[in-house]
Amino acid sequence: MDEDDGQGRGGGGSAANTGPVMGPIYVMWEDSLEKLKILNYERDYCKKLNKKPFNRVQFVAPGPNASHQFSEFISICAWLCLTISRKPDAFKPEEFDDPNTMVNKLMLALRQFDFRSSFPPQKLKAAHGEHVCTVLEFLTTRALEEQGFSWGTPLYVNSGEVEQAEADDDNDEDDILEDDLAGGIDEDLQFEEASHLETSVDASHHNILQALVDPVEWKTELERVGPKLRANQQLVTNEWRSHVDQTVTSKGHIEKVLADTQGDLQAMNKHVSDELNKMRMKEKYLNNQHNAMSLSYIEVKHKLEALETKSRGAHESVSKLTAELAEVTEKLDDLKESFESKDSGLHDTSPLVKIKAGLQQIKADIHSFDMRIGVVAHSLLAARVQDNNRLRTQAVTKARRRHHKHKDNDDHSILSGED
Repeated sequence: MDEDDGQGRGGGGSAANTGPVMGPIYVMWEDSLEKLKILNYERDYCKKLNKKPFNRVQFVAPGPNASHQFSEFISICAWLCLTISRKPDAFKPEEFDDPNTMVNKLMLALRQFDFRSSFPPQKLKAAHGEHVCTVLEFLTTRALEEQGFSWGTPLYVNSGEVEQAEADDDNDEDDILEDDLAGGIDEDLQFEEASHLETSVDASHHNILQALVDPVEWKTELERVGPKLRANQQLVTNEWRSHVDQTVTSKGHIEKVLADTQGDLQAMNKHVSDELNKMRMKEKYLNNQHNAMSLSYIEVKHKLEALETKSRGAHESVSKLTAELAEVTEKLDDLKESFESKDSGLHDTSPLVKIKAGLQQIKADIHSFDMRIGVVAHSLLAARVQDNNRLRTQAVTKARRRHHKHKDNDDHSILSGED
């Protein structure tokens, strides 16, 4: 951007006349200002709200009025948020909101627009600096995206046309230079060795000049030819002579007027001297007349200074005592909070109730476990009795079988003996 856009459109603030502020913050704000111009903020924001356009360092450096600068920042942010979301309640600062509330609301609105930078909201209260320019650059970029704006490919001028334009400018400058030289310098005493130039003036317009002369020789030749150059000093001579003539004429006028006014000046001088003497005498009379009052005034003044000194000491002691009182009050509040927490812990019977409920639950579980153990023991005893009865039955059965077998063997042996 050129300076005319920044200062002519910026209008308000004396910061624009302090020169450009270099650095990344200045670049960010310049980009944001150009994007605001693309968004037609001068028509849709400045004219509707009766505000002045921003200058080139509006939010880069501190302004003369911090509160006005903060209100301008909040206002342009609200307008950009409305442009992005098309909703009036996206970011709507209230009239009686304090700065902390406003910057917190602004950060919430920025989070809704996917603002990724993280810094404390209190950084925006200054209404200038890197964080403020970052927010404005983000909002202007999002506003352009919402309006479907896209940057096009830059168009470059043909290099041949540029060279031709530069050549035309050089021709015009050379013509003007030749006209000036023709009127002020004698052509016979320009340079005695002009025949050594190999290229003409017209050819030098289209070719790159190459230094073919040693700089030391060039300087020596310049020192030799320089005194021979004769310039027209007619104007200079006439100028100092005209000054002398004007001085002589002014002297004559002064002498003519002085003869008529010298008597008036002397009378006026005498009158002023008399008035000054009267004033001095009156001053002495007043000093003598009110000497006692002046002495009493000086005494009262000294007493007042002593009382002011004593008052300042008393104020300092009061300030110290107030600070100590605040510290003691803070400690007292901490002690009260600790005592209240301990007292509430002592009177709280909820742990005891929980313990009793836990004991009852444990007793119920013990009773349930005892019942299960009894049932299991009874089942084991019944199973053991059944096993003993079965074993006893099996043993009796085996004994009977063995007895019948022996008996059968005896009967068989008896029968075989009888045969």
